[in-house]
Amino acid sequence: MGKIVRSSLTDQIFDYMRKKILSGEWKSNEKIPSENELAETLGVSRMSLRAAIQRSNGLGLTETRIGEGTYVVDFSMRSFFKSLFDYNILQQDYQQMNEFRMIIQIGSVRLALMREDDLTVEIAELEDIFNQMCESLKNQDYDSFYDADYRFHECVSKMSHNEFIALLYDAISSIWFEVAKSNSNISIMKHKSDKAILQFHKSIVDGLKERDINKCVEAEIESLKRSQTYYKS
Repeated sequence: MGKIVRSSLTDQIFDYMRKKILSGEWKSNEKIPSENELAETLGVSRMSLRAAIQRSNGLGLTETRIGEGTYVVDFSMRSFFKSLFDYNILQQDYQQMNEFRMIIQIGSVRLALMREDDLTVEIAELEDIFNQMCESLKNQDYDSFYDADYRFHECVSKMSHNEFIALLYDAISSIWFEVAKSNSNISIMKHKSDKAILQFHKSIVDGLKERDINKCVEAEIESLKRSQTYYKS
């Protein structure tokens, strides 16, 4: 690429960086050329270059390490969403997160069944995770249960074969993990049993095995109704 001479320098520099990353020329976890090198290559000021780098960092494409330089990172929206909650730009409303998860999960199941693909392998994986959840609760190993619970819903989302749904689930994963953990703790304390938790997940597995969308939807709605009693305003 020749030297940049058009107006909007920051936009053009950022576009140059973005293309280098998306093409794979600048690989994940690798250091990009120094500010001096890039400024000279592109014929721009270091001020304009730094503005473009800050934009790239803000979008999670790169990160600048003090004393080391700027590196390409694996793109993830997790840090972006986490910051929104950490700084109270979005309120940590657990019930709204439960509603959001229900919509994502029902949509994922509906897409999976609409495609009429062979779901044998994916259902087997889901069933294996469910068995791990059962075993963890039986042994009162709650940390393992929380991990398996997260993987269960992640698996359901991936069954949609929709890149945007998978990306969105990953983006809210850290927040959803805390909400799911809270749901489970309150449910066990309130009902003095883990029966409701396991029945909900089993209904999802069974609904997918039987290709019965209604069974999955009913399970999600019942789960949401229970959570509404946990987080009354």
